[in-house]
Amino acid sequence: MVIEKIKKIDVWGDSVLKGIIYDKNRGRYTRLREENAVHGLKSMGLDIRNNSHFGLTAPKARDLMIRALDKGIDCEVAVIEFGGNDCDYNWKEVSQYPEKEHRCNTPLDVFKQCIIDMVNMLKNKNIRPVLMNLPPIDSVRYFKWISRGLNPNNILNWLGDVHRIYRHHECYNLCIMSLAGSLGCDLIDVRQPFLMQKDYSQFLCEDGIHPNQRGHALIQAVMSDYVKSFAF
Repeated sequence: MVIEKIKKIDVWGDSVLKGIIYDKNRGRYTRLREENAVHGLKSMGLDIRNNSHFGLTAPKARDLMIRALDKGIDCEVAVIEFGGNDCDYNWKEVSQYPEKEHRCNTPLDVFKQCIIDMVNMLKNKNIRPVLMNLPPIDSVRYFKWISRGLNPNNILNWLGDVHRIYRHHECYNLCIMSLAGSLGCDLIDVRQPFLMQKDYSQFLCEDGIHPNQRGHALIQAVMSDYVKSFAF
C-alpha cells in the first residue's frame, strides 16, 4: 500500500492519545487541549479525527472500528495505540483475593488477535494502518497508585515483586512491535524517546502510567517526524 500524501488521519487509542493527564493540583484526571500529542498534528494542517477514549481496550476499539468502517471512514492513515488498559488488572479484586488467579482486562492472545483484526479491516478499506507502541510505566509509582485504599501487601504478594507490573506491560509493548513487523505496518516508536531520558519518570504523571505534558511533547515530536516522512 503506497501513500504519497497524508491529509487525513484517524487515531484509535486510549487515554494516552486522548491527551489525558493527572492534574495533581486539582486531584483529578483532565485533558490537555493544545499540548497533547495529537493536537500537534492538527497544527501541521492535517485533518485529524481522534477516536481515542479514556479506558478503551483493544476489543472495545475493534467493535467501534467495525461500526465506523461500515458507516465509512475518509482517511489515508489510521494510527492504532492500545495495550495500557488491556494489560491492567482489577486491583480491588486482587487486593481482596490474593490467593486466586486473576486475568487482566485483555489476555495477551486476545489482544494480539484484536490488533490483527483492526489492521486487516483497515487494509481491506485501503487505509494504511500504523501501530504505535507504549510509553513505559514507572512500576513503583504505579504500585503506590493502584494500592490506594486497598491492601498493598496482598497486591504485592500476588505480584511477587513490584516490577512484574513493568514486565507484564512490556509483553504488550513487544506484541505490538512484533505485529508491526509481521503485518507489514509502520511503527511509531514512542517508547525509545522515554527510555533514553536520564529519568523517564519525570515525563510521567503522578500515577506512573500516563505521560505528563513533557511526555506528550516527546510523543508529539515522534508523531510529527513520522508524518513529515510523507510528502504533503
